[in-house]
Amino acid sequence: MYRLFYNHENVGDVLFVVMDTKAYPDKTVDKGDVTALFKQEELIGYNLRNFGEICKIKATGMIVSPEDILIDRINDQLLGAGFDKLPYCRDSGYKVAEVVKIEEHPLDERSSIVELSVGEKVLHTVTRYQNLSVGSHCVVALPECIKFVKNIPVECEICSKSDLRIGEEFKEAFLVPEMACGADFFLD
Repeated sequence: MYRLFYNHENVGDVLFVVMDTKAYPDKTVDKGDVTALFKQEELIGYNLRNFGEICKIKATGMIVSPEDILIDRINDQLLGAGFDKLPYCRDSGYKVAEVVKIEEHPLDERSSIVELSVGEKVLHTVTRYQNLSVGSHCVVALPECIKFVKNIPVECEICSKSDLRIGEEFKEAFLVPEMACGADFFLD
């Protein structure tokens, strides 16, 4: 899985293809406007410079569900530089989850430990959102979200409208009771 990031205003005309957000490169290979990033000989990403000259990108930040035509333009650049092409992105990484269990956080009275089901998989996270209850359906961000929050391991992050960039509300979890558990929020 990979993620695309673009922020012309802050970093210039560079499209970032990130395959491992936790790894820092120890080797780079430059071929024209393409830089491949490696960690211990494993490919962890690409930087595609001057990409706006090839394809207009209006997004700022992560490109959640890139269209096939964008991946085709990226692949043209990668293949032209002698690198392997990317598969089409068929998963946004944002899933609808059902709240299965909520318990008090042992170290933070304003937070809760939440157990969520995304179909066949059960995930755990920590949140301060107070509008969740057992049976609620909310949106969770899955990829590269494994981290620790106040000594509790989490496997996803519950999203607000602001997190999803569909509104400005950031104090409550965005609930989606009409969507099925495990559905891809952006693609289903």
